[in-house]
Amino acid sequence: MMKFLKKVMTFPFRKVAQNAAKTHLSPQANRKRIAQDILILAIFVFTVFIVRFSWLVVTDTSNGVKLSTRAKGNYSETAVIYAKRGTIYDRQGNPIAKDSSDYSVYVILDKTYVSGSGTKLYADISDFNNIAAIFKEKLGIDEAYTKTQLSRKGASQVEFGTKGKHISFSLKEAIEKEAKAKNVVGIGFTSHLARSYPNGNFASNFIGLAGLKDGDDDTKGLVGQFGLEASLDGILSGKNGIETLEKDKNGQALQGVTKSTTPAEDGEDVYTTLDATLQAYLETLVDTALQQTSAQEIVATLVKADTGEILATTQRPTFNATTQKVIGPKDDKKSDKENLSTQSNLLYQTVFEPGSTLKVFTLSAAIENGTFNPNALYTSTPLQVADALVADWDKDNFPNGRTMTYAQGFAHSSNVGMSLLQIAMTDKVWDDYLNRYRFGVPTRMGFGGETFGSLPDVNVVSQVNSAFGQGITVTETQMLRGFTAIANGGKMLEPHFISKIVNVDNNTERISRPEVIGKPVSKTTADAVLKYMVNVGTDAVFGTAYDWTNAQPYFRIGDKEVSVKTGTAQIPDPKGGYYEGKTAYLYSAVVMVPSENPDYIFYMTVKLPEHWSLAFISDVANPLLERAYELKASIDATSNATGSGNVPEAKVALKNYVGKNPGSTLDQLRQQILHPVVIGSGSVITKQSVKAGTELGANERILFLTDGDVPMPDIYGWSKEDVDTLAKWLNLTVTYAGVETGKATAQSIKMNTIVKSGQKLTVTLG
Repeated sequence: MMKFLKKVMTFPFRKVAQNAAKTHLSPQANRKRIAQDILILAIFVFTVFIVRFSWLVVTDTSNGVKLSTRAKGNYSETAVIYAKRGTIYDRQGNPIAKDSSDYSVYVILDKTYVSGSGTKLYADISDFNNIAAIFKEKLGIDEAYTKTQLSRKGASQVEFGTKGKHISFSLKEAIEKEAKAKNVVGIGFTSHLARSYPNGNFASNFIGLAGLKDGDDDTKGLVGQFGLEASLDGILSGKNGIETLEKDKNGQALQGVTKSTTPAEDGEDVYTTLDATLQAYLETLVDTALQQTSAQEIVATLVKADTGEILATTQRPTFNATTQKVIGPKDDKKSDKENLSTQSNLLYQTVFEPGSTLKVFTLSAAIENGTFNPNALYTSTPLQVADALVADWDKDNFPNGRTMTYAQGFAHSSNVGMSLLQIAMTDKVWDDYLNRYRFGVPTRMGFGGETFGSLPDVNVVSQVNSAFGQGITVTETQMLRGFTAIANGGKMLEPHFISKIVNVDNNTERISRPEVIGKPVSKTTADAVLKYMVNVGTDAVFGTAYDWTNAQPYFRIGDKEVSVKTGTAQIPDPKGGYYEGKTAYLYSAVVMVPSENPDYIFYMTVKLPEHWSLAFISDVANPLLERAYELKASIDATSNATGSGNVPEAKVALKNYVGKNPGSTLDQLRQQILHPVVIGSGSVITKQSVKAGTELGANERILFLTDGDVPMPDIYGWSKEDVDTLAKWLNLTVTYAGVETGKATAQSIKMNTIVKSGQKLTVTLG
């Protein structure tokens, strides 16, 4: 080899000497010729070097490698500073969802993997049976599969598929403990970023899930997949930072020595309106109701009446957020993951015909319109409406009907009585009240993906049927929104689920306040409806919520007077018509307690149960409301909190929403705890009352004008400044009555009337 290298190295010089010998020149001339050749060769090599060096300087690349980056890597190292995803809390500060770690298991088979003292740190064939048994018991991995993985030829380390991933810390510890007990070594774990849900089954569809954005790649962080985790992803997600570390001559990072740092921005913490104690109790109660009814779907929600805060909500089917196991009805031919993928949030993503609980609004419209006379008599004989026959639920027992007052008819949930009231008030008036309560309009409380529901068709049969809750579709949240108007003296609140948003890095917060969105009926009417609802539970002859077997009301909360309305709705069959069968209905009840100035609203629906009794709802409502009263002081305290005093309010810079979709804009702004109002029926925003870039505190109202016709909005609670903006946009002449600096309490142009340019508007401030 050395001889070969010597020949290679001396080849150019021998070649020069041979060329010189061929010329037959004198020794002096040969030396001169050789000198010239060497000079030319040197100039050529130097030129190549200069060209190459210039190329490297100008392009900073060599063979596709960035030289400056490679050079920096020799003396510095860049590390990602991972941002923390915001924690989701209940109203009292109990964590519901938080960042954590989960683990993937592996087994080392490399026989060179030993400790400094020579102790074996790998698994050998004598350990395989014990490892397979441990993985079978703790992870549910088939023993044959485990042994196959462990027996792979040439493998230095093996993993175990999906069942060997996403292992909790407690399960990891259990595996390690069992391995130690059996003197098994070689089992190891890799940590991964994860989201922890410590309460398991806890408003799971409402809260949702977050997971790694890209498989098991921690560097891309967590992302909300559905529910609150997804809708508030922009608030909960943080922004990763970068840290550049110095290296020593051996390429090792110098601990504590940094060249530069771009700090991570952690996500903001979200405090929900949920109460952990009430939520956990509701889950237990609804589990029992599911066992009793074997229903296809159950939804139950508790709302604080005077604020619109959702205190507890659950549904079946649902899932355990910790294990992601499905709870309730499911397709047994599918995996839990497949079943979970088909679940929707029944609170706001599913519509249904509500049945007789909608009669609360029918009664309020008839009272407000002057159509309702509580003492007037009628007979509940089946009523012919065009080509349809309207009958009461007890028609088989009373084929010729029963004579009762309209007040008794409401207590008895008489379809005939409500139909007669709707006919008396006319379709136009009834449609006006449905619009006042905003049926057919999503709440836009900030979740996104909310369904609309639909108003009844423009024909006499659909209009009459809607008076008793058929032929009209709603969401659970739309019903709850309407119920807040009855509970609050006519003032309707937007349901909300955010208590406050806290930015720990900046030490700022935004606290939510009730949002009044209109006044569909007067206080006198709302209070009267509450009184008539009491009779539903106390009238021993006609009350549908009176337990005739035990001679007592179904709904009893201490010594408080309870307002209640029950419902039984036919369910549309996808094949046409309605389902048929003894229990082929959607059963429901709304409970407001106490009947004067209610503190709480409870609403529950049970769809297609195999067994039915109203006790299945009252056995959830009664104990839950009793518990709510036990916790009332702490619930009220968090509702009335004004902040710690030392934490400043975070301001939000308003964006330019002109040209944007009004629906998505409402969701985005309510997520920021603002009170947006859309004016007009168009699909594009044309004007906004607050300039883009303006810094806004929480709960401030912003008006948005859309294209198309402009029905007169309900301006109850608006400031004089807001009314002036509306007048300017619509070219109205405004006259004010009442106090000089109050909020709007009355308007001369009725809500839903199409506004014309130049109209006169009188607004009463109070």
